[in-house]
Amino acid sequence: MSTNPSRSPELSPDDALPPVEPPSAGFILQLFLVPGIIVVVVVMIWLMFNWLAHKGNDRDEFVRALKRNNEARWQAAFNLANELRSERQSGNLQLATDHKLAEELAGILNAEIDSGSEAENSVTLRIYLCRALGEFKVTDGLPTLIKAATTERDERESDVRRAALEGIALLAANVPEDDDQLIANNELSDALVKASEDSQARTRGTATVALGVIGGEKFIERLRVMAEDTNPDVRYNAATRLAHHGDVAAVPVLAEMLDQGENAGVDAEPEEKMRPRKRVIITINALRATGQLAEKNPAADFSSLKAAIEKLLAGDVPSDVRVEATAVLRQLNAQPAAAP
Repeated sequence: MSTNPSRSPELSPDDALPPVEPPSAGFILQLFLVPGIIVVVVVMIWLMFNWLAHKGNDRDEFVRALKRNNEARWQAAFNLANELRSERQSGNLQLATDHKLAEELAGILNAEIDSGSEAENSVTLRIYLCRALGEFKVTDGLPTLIKAATTERDERESDVRRAALEGIALLAANVPEDDDQLIANNELSDALVKASEDSQARTRGTATVALGVIGGEKFIERLRVMAEDTNPDVRYNAATRLAHHGDVAAVPVLAEMLDQGENAGVDAEPEEKMRPRKRVIITINALRATGQLAEKNPAADFSSLKAAIEKLLAGDVPSDVRVEATAVLRQLNAQPAAAP
């Protein structure tokens, strides 16, 4: 048999591949050095932004930014409030213990209040200054917070009043060693009691928190009255703060909060899609307050709260509520029986 001269010889798979050559120095350089340079550049950019952020946290930088007459001053107050909060959470206190900084912020807030400006930027600035002053561990800003909490010449200033009340509550929590001075401060007492009688439920509810954080017999007595407020959020706030102080006046309201068939607090939420979550929040707050009450006043009669929790556990409740309820019921069952 003759062969076909036009047919190419058969190729093996190895013959079809190009020859393998060792990588060149240039290829190795591109493979390792170029990505390394990119990483270094990224790290340098991150370090630069980190340095700028910390540079911006300098007290004098904050004060200068707040004193500038521009529309972005509220952002500086917002950033300062966040920085003070971060200090408090980390325990690395620098700005939060600076008396001069607190005095300067109070001076800026005082000037803004006196200006009476209804401009959105001015109102927003006052709100964040109130919050920033509340984050301090010194009370130099308290007189100005009281002034902000008692000044309402326009409807928009009601937001500033509530921010000031929140600042007072936070400041009281940050300086517990000054509780006696706060309780004895007649100007502060008058401001909080007046706010607790306000026609706006949101203002009454915020005042309730401040009253409960400071404590003292006068404020506790006021909380007992507010536990019967017509607004559910106000009486729920009052009950949780009373429980924190071990006051049994909280018990009926806590039982109401645990009742899954009671819808007053849930229906008060304007956004319908948020109502299921508010139900959970109300229930968990009641459970935690019950636990606090049991710690502060173990001799109290918890029979109604036990029954409410047992009923709660017998129903279909979210897992986080079930975990909390089980723990609190175990705590109550371990309490000594109340005296008849």
